[in-house]
Amino acid sequence: MIQTYEIGPHKVVLGLRDDVGPVSPYSLLLAANIPDLSDQTVVDVGSGSGFLSIVAKLQGAKRVYLLDTYESAIALAIENAERNGVREGVIHLPIGTSMIPLPDGERVNVILSNPAQLPLPQQERENSPFYAGPEGRFMIDAIINEAPHKLVPSGRLLMTHNSMANLPKSLRLLETRKMQHRILAYRQLAFRPFIDRNWLDAIGGEAEGLYSVSEDVAYEGLYVLEARLQDW
Repeated sequence: MIQTYEIGPHKVVLGLRDDVGPVSPYSLLLAANIPDLSDQTVVDVGSGSGFLSIVAKLQGAKRVYLLDTYESAIALAIENAERNGVREGVIHLPIGTSMIPLPDGERVNVILSNPAQLPLPQQERENSPFYAGPEGRFMIDAIINEAPHKLVPSGRLLMTHNSMANLPKSLRLLETRKMQHRILAYRQLAFRPFIDRNWLDAIGGEAEGLYSVSEDVAYEGLYVLEARLQDW
């Protein structure tokens, strides 16, 4: 399947596969908030089909590392980079023992990620693009903890974050890692069928701000979060 997306002045044409996560509302909101990246180096954590990596290249990045645990996603991302004329400088970064296994001694200007962040009691299927542990925080916590050590002093973390994975907890964690944060974009999304509202209620639900309800419809909050080192 071929799908076309318009992001600002850019038209991104993607080949999609059933076994690789689709371009989601999360990715679209993050893509719309990727700034000018002229001559910068980026790592796309959980690169999937390569959509965000392609937008980063179109926004001027000189090098983008693709990072995904699923080899079929890496192959598709490289194919899509070629399809959009941005293959040069798109590099497959093999997985390692850390969440962001950059080459020794290397730091990047931007960590870009739409991480898995759906709280679920257990993984619903192999290579799930959604599951990230009971609280939806496996990837989020690892990315935030590693970011200060993987960014150049003027670098930034750009990531999606939903309300279900407890945004205030992430903001506190960023502060303990001496990173300044701000929200670049926000929207509400009505719950989709794969969201387990009963499980969300079991871990705090509406009372903890994990979601909201309006006119009997449950909504998640979706944010684009930016964080920078405080001493920059």
